[in-house]
Amino acid sequence: MKIKEIGTLWRNSPNNPQIDAEILKNWNNLIEEWIADKDMPLIIRKETSKRGQSFMHPSGREIIISDNTAAIWVYNNVLNRTEVTLSRIKDLLSQNELPMVFIVTKEIKDKAKYTKPLGEFAMPEWKLCHIQPVGFNTNTSIEGLEISDIENHFRKYLNPNNMFVLPKEIGYLGEIDVFIEEQKR
Repeated sequence: MKIKEIGTLWRNSPNNPQIDAEILKNWNNLIEEWIADKDMPLIIRKETSKRGQSFMHPSGREIIISDNTAAIWVYNNVLNRTEVTLSRIKDLLSQNELPMVFIVTKEIKDKAKYTKPLGEFAMPEWKLCHIQPVGFNTNTSIEGLEISDIENHFRKYLNPNNMFVLPKEIGYLGEIDVFIEEQKR
């Protein structure tokens, strides 16, 4: 009960960044537009050893592997009220400027197509958390996953409507179900 109470206190705290409903609506629309554009790659959080690599799904869609970096990039834009369009995202992807990896290692440089590190988009004072879990919880290869499952994962992973932040010092609370439940909008 105390953790639930702390969750409620955080949700209502003036220190909790409140995101304007219009910004969340715009991002929701952008995510749906992104999914609908079959030429756009989808980004997923899976197999961290393959961060920055991309795979062609049997559906013909490119799938990019990231850690939490792409989600952090999205939330950083939300916090800074930066308007992002699908056209802008296409440009960033084509120029390898959309962050996909927290930090570039030699292994990532050698194997990955997308190597832009988080860099200036990091949120050092915050831990980004997801309300609905974004793990696949399966050992099925990317190619073996249904494209609809990948789209649903993408929707949860990159949509700020499914995100909240906590101060790093108490970030572990973002892993506790009863606390997360209190963060739902």
